[in-house]
Amino acid sequence: MIRLNISLLFLFVSSLLFSQKLAFDQGKINQKKYYEEISFELVNDKIILPVVINNKTFKFLLDTGAPNVISKTVLAEINVQNSRKINVSDANNQSDEMEMVTIESMKLGNLTFDNNAALVSDLDNHFILKCFKMDGFIGSNLLRNSVIKISLKDKKIIITDHIKNLQTKAKPSKLKLISEQKSPYVKIYFSNSNKDRVSEEVLIDTGMDGFYEMSNRAYSIFSNENILEEMARSTGSSSIGLFGAAPEKEQILLKAPFLKLNETTFENLITNTTDDNNSRIGLDVLKHGDIIIDFKKKKFYFEAVENVVWDKKPPVYSATIIDNKYAVGFVWDATFRDKLSYGDEIIRVDSFVLKEMEFCDIVKIKNFRKDNQSYELEVKSKDNVTTQIVKIEQ
Repeated sequence: MIRLNISLLFLFVSSLLFSQKLAFDQGKINQKKYYEEISFELVNDKIILPVVINNKTFKFLLDTGAPNVISKTVLAEINVQNSRKINVSDANNQSDEMEMVTIESMKLGNLTFDNNAALVSDLDNHFILKCFKMDGFIGSNLLRNSVIKISLKDKKIIITDHIKNLQTKAKPSKLKLISEQKSPYVKIYFSNSNKDRVSEEVLIDTGMDGFYEMSNRAYSIFSNENILEEMARSTGSSSIGLFGAAPEKEQILLKAPFLKLNETTFENLITNTTDDNNSRIGLDVLKHGDIIIDFKKKKFYFEAVENVVWDKKPPVYSATIIDNKYAVGFVWDATFRDKLSYGDEIIRVDSFVLKEMEFCDIVKIKNFRKDNQSYELEVKSKDNVTTQIVKIEQ
């Protein structure tokens, strides 16, 4: 059975783990020697690339933590030579079948990719995914025979056949490619002021919002090492799988005194645990430097400064979607637990009144909360009691 982990606050699609032989490693790129720069749009913290299929241009999310995925709209455009039904379970262990097909030909810039496998999802009608108006995902299996550089500041990706074409001066670390999908994993290190150190391998997941999330599995190992500071525990849910919401469960808010990725050290990073099988680094790592994933030589490069001090405050709460409503997921700050609870409907965020907005406009609220440390919040409890919190500071 394939396990497809799609864990969403708004959207990210994470790793596929395979327990049977599949054809995600099929297909090829036509060009032998190539260097292609492709500009992308950044749409609600998602890298969106133009992809041409049958002379029509579609919008695909670049997601190194996922396989190729196409919408049913794209499926109607391609000549399906073969397909199969595959049993898929999402991050919340809810199962369904998905169709896997072969895309005869697709183009990124001037590069042509032939006979690559993709899953089919009804993106246009998914209650969250439809908001991004995308037609599919470019996953790690499409890129497995290339070297890619992603630059957020330039809004470009480079796809090439050899690392020498990028002329990087950064020192690489080893890259591990998992399964036929070739999911890229890199080792990161944690340490404390006593210079005690532990390490773990994390998924490089450009489809994930945020910088880093630690799996509960990893935390269960690290918790006895006195490397990480436990800041809070909260029971709730903020994960939405492809087939539904995660069950209510306790998660942990953490501070990492020192996290090292290649030659760059991040100080006082605040993160939380997750039920995914693997920890992961997300899109926000690109705010600190360009990354290069050399699938061919199994190397990872991070072109960044040597030291970054994390100056963000711990979050008061996190948000999620429950029954198609914006709601409180976790309450991290104990001083707010008499005012906020898991499942409370968020009815106003500062000047945003949710009943006056289209459902898909909630992405604007996510960006507002991310960019503003202080704002008003109004919620309604399950008992229909409305509470106005004058100020949230985080």
